[in-house]
Amino acid sequence: MIPIGLSIDIKKPEPSPFEQEPALIGFYHWPESIRAMHAHADYIELNFILSGNATYIVGNDLCHAQAGDIVVYDSGVLHDENLALHQLIDTCCIAVRGLKLPQQRENTMLPANVQPCIPCQTIAGELRSLFSIIKQSLLHPHGYHTADMAAKTIVHLVYDVMQERAATTTRKENFLVQEALAYIHLHYTANLHVTDIARAIHVSPDYLTHIFRKMTNYTVIQYIQRRRIGKAQSLLIYTDMSLLEIASRTGFDDSNYFSRVFHKIAGVPPMQFRRLWREASSPQAAKK
Repeated sequence: MIPIGLSIDIKKPEPSPFEQEPALIGFYHWPESIRAMHAHADYIELNFILSGNATYIVGNDLCHAQAGDIVVYDSGVLHDENLALHQLIDTCCIAVRGLKLPQQRENTMLPANVQPCIPCQTIAGELRSLFSIIKQSLLHPHGYHTADMAAKTIVHLVYDVMQERAATTTRKENFLVQEALAYIHLHYTANLHVTDIARAIHVSPDYLTHIFRKMTNYTVIQYIQRRRIGKAQSLLIYTDMSLLEIASRTGFDDSNYFSRVFHKIAGVPPMQFRRLWREASSPQAAKK
């Protein structure tokens, strides 16, 4: 078979959507990711999930991230990575400064009402390559320019994903999903079904299922389970509650079923999660 060539002439480059382009100021690769609540005064972080899945607290949002997602931390926004326990997740992160979007303050990337966890599975291959270029370039003298260009490309790609999702989501859909999320956060420990949420926000279960998956990249049931497991992780970390009590507090009638769901989402059984976190956050671990 004769290969078919490709030739693309660029006659008029598109203008940048940014009033000011960002500059790379940091790169981090964390096979272990434990940081307490903190914020960055004058830069943005883009945290790419290479493998695994974890729960992050970003501002007022509880973000359930999986491989291929990018979690965006705008400047001045408190975020907590304590729930992203080591050995459960592998991430790469860039810090950029100076980004300015029209009608937004400097060093902010997320539009209003957009969750900080951006599903980027469709461009995960490109992102992985770009993060690798940054890492390798910064290991060599005079490699900053190449790394900086790769970082700018990452920011543009993620921004394009956000714009595409916004373009295919109507204001009504966004409002309804926000209502559904608010209802879930209030009632996730109850015996909650899609029909309950749909009834509460006055839509059909089928319509809710469609728009919820479109906007969050999760089914309603998947999101409820991940919300419950995120709370269970907090209880495992910050309390000495038994598995039976934690299961009951997070909406599970059966502690064995709770353990299976926890293992599936977090990657390890609940008690191992507690032990690993306490070992990693002990004073001895901090000295290593």
